[in-house]
Amino acid sequence: MYHAFIVSLVLVAINGLPENDQVPRRKDARVAIIGAGMAGLSTAARLLEDGYTDFDIFEAQDKVGGRVMPVKYNDGYLQMGAQFINGERNPIYDIANKLEVIKELFPDTGHFDGASFYHGECPVSKNDIELFKEFVNPLDPKYRALAHQNDERTYNETLKSLYDRDYAEFLKKNHIETGFRRNVFDALTRVYSDYWEFEWASKWEDQSLRNLIDWDDLGEIGVSYATDKFGWKAILDYIHHKIPSRHIHLNHRVGKIDYSGSRTKIWLSNGTLIPKEYDFVVVTSALGHLKLYARQMFNPPLPRKKLEQIDKIGMGGSMKIFFEWEKPFWSTPDFVPLPVAGCLGRTEIDPIESELTTFQEIDWAPNILVAWIAGHGPPLMDNLDDAELSARVTRLIRDMYRNQSIPEPKNIIRMRWTHNDLFMGSYSYVSLAQAQARIRHADLSIPVKKNGQVRVQFAGEATHYRLFEAAIGAFLSGRREGERILNSIATELSPVQNATICE
Repeated sequence: MYHAFIVSLVLVAINGLPENDQVPRRKDARVAIIGAGMAGLSTAARLLEDGYTDFDIFEAQDKVGGRVMPVKYNDGYLQMGAQFINGERNPIYDIANKLEVIKELFPDTGHFDGASFYHGECPVSKNDIELFKEFVNPLDPKYRALAHQNDERTYNETLKSLYDRDYAEFLKKNHIETGFRRNVFDALTRVYSDYWEFEWASKWEDQSLRNLIDWDDLGEIGVSYATDKFGWKAILDYIHHKIPSRHIHLNHRVGKIDYSGSRTKIWLSNGTLIPKEYDFVVVTSALGHLKLYARQMFNPPLPRKKLEQIDKIGMGGSMKIFFEWEKPFWSTPDFVPLPVAGCLGRTEIDPIESELTTFQEIDWAPNILVAWIAGHGPPLMDNLDDAELSARVTRLIRDMYRNQSIPEPKNIIRMRWTHNDLFMGSYSYVSLAQAQARIRHADLSIPVKKNGQVRVQFAGEATHYRLFEAAIGAFLSGRREGERILNSIATELSPVQNATICE
């Protein structure tokens, strides 16, 4: 014991640090959770399960939920963020099932397979639409099979690069490499690309093939569970209400995390220093926020590897825009506007129209159409004010329906994800640069240590090894970090072990 004590003193002297920096505190440990989204709430819930209550949640917004963002409409909620549940083998499915908010199993290609195509006066053949569907139907399983070969290609190919080769062969085989028919198939390709861009919330030219092998909900491929008009609102409330309100501090935007001392100090973005100091800090901020602020948010600076992970893991955009009319003008619940270059005065397709490929009726609010936007679309849409967006959508729909009397929508309900620096997008994906650097989402979950102690932890969907881009992944990541804290608090270290930590 005496020798262990001497070793500990020597190491402390060498490092020039107080002993409290070397030995984790236990019974008096304090926890700060940055963000009250799914990850932050689940971290807190996990701590409470073991009776641990010395924690604070700091949330920048005036509400909890993060990217789970239900908006009240009539007797239900429009889901700005999370809407589906991926797979059955997870606690979110169990909660949703208990709350009876699961509606149906929904195919990922539903927006394409079951939709009606409207193309105005353009002479688009139904046979060509069917020919294109026959071409693309086997591509998803083909690309997944390629991904699971797990060879060098998975690190250097994108989904678009694979498609471009198959598409070129398809055009050549069917003798449609030029002319108006080529324009038709290019228009159909725009619609098909949105399947991948919706799925991974990103531009398909940056979607690594690794997405298809790294992501796994342990369920049936190509389907998700749709929720009803209460859906994620009910799920969020169920989780939120387990946490006493005294632990949640709304309108508290964190600007600085200083873990240079024996305990961590936190400053709000307005310069206010939180008087309480913390032993554990769990950062659940969206990856897009970290991409903007990680280099100025932490003292000491984050390690180079951590910054590289933040830089290279993909953060994309997928959004829903809800258009409200007095009464529906449409006759089918799902439709695809298909403007074609060289038709209806369009020598080329406007970038905004290129992104408006899918409209779906809200079954419980049949006067609302939701447009699904992904890839290049979110920043384009976010840069338009409501009046301009309304005019552009109305012109497109009138032309495609051949009905100039269709009124403009009376209201637009949306969230500008790319304009909100708390998010800067919707969720993460495996980017090409990330794959080529051999970075995995799980790497972001590795805590930052100082003198052998865990000081800064990371949670959120972008840190989950197989359920990134999903609210379920965010929830599970929060539980993971809660357990990490509980395990650390429960560990009783002997002086000999203290000396080892010092090393």
